[in-house]
Amino acid sequence: MTTCSQAERLVPLLYDGELAGPLRREVAVHVSGCAVCTRTLGALERGQELLGQALDAQIEEIDFSHFWDGVVSKLSQPQLPWTVRWQLWRERRWSGWSLRALGWAVAAAVLLIITTLFLSRISPPKSLTATPEQKTEQFAALANNQAQIESLSAGDTVLLWNEPASNATVIWVSDENDGEMP
Repeated sequence: MTTCSQAERLVPLLYDGELAGPLRREVAVHVSGCAVCTRTLGALERGQELLGQALDAQIEEIDFSHFWDGVVSKLSQPQLPWTVRWQLWRERRWSGWSLRALGWAVAAAVLLIITTLFLSRISPPKSLTATPEQKTEQFAALANNQAQIESLSAGDTVLLWNEPASNATVIWVSDENDGEMP
């Protein structure tokens, strides 16, 4: 059963014919038995009548005698050249966009693509990567609890020495090494 608070929202929808099926019947039964909702529905009907009368009065005041003459004159005017129509269309559609903003967007996209391609071609230095055989040799040396040389630079100027027993690491840097171990 519909209450007045529920029907208050639904009476305008009932008047406009927007309610369907059982809800429409339920609200109509409530309105027929409730004086407040009946007054609300009557006020909607009176408002619609007054609006219709006001519009009819204003329409009667409008002079439509030259309306069709204006339509015929507009239709008989020659069409604009395609270049002018293109310019008008572009101004309407592209008014929010400027070529400067479009240029910046293209430049940013190109820069992003170049950076991505450049970074993908850079590989890590060979001294940071080890082959599986080198990893196995390093692990075997650690398992024997012996000191080992983990890396040696190409010019023999940097030496890294690690002793697992005492967990000591020594980094030797030399400007001149004459090809011998330090």
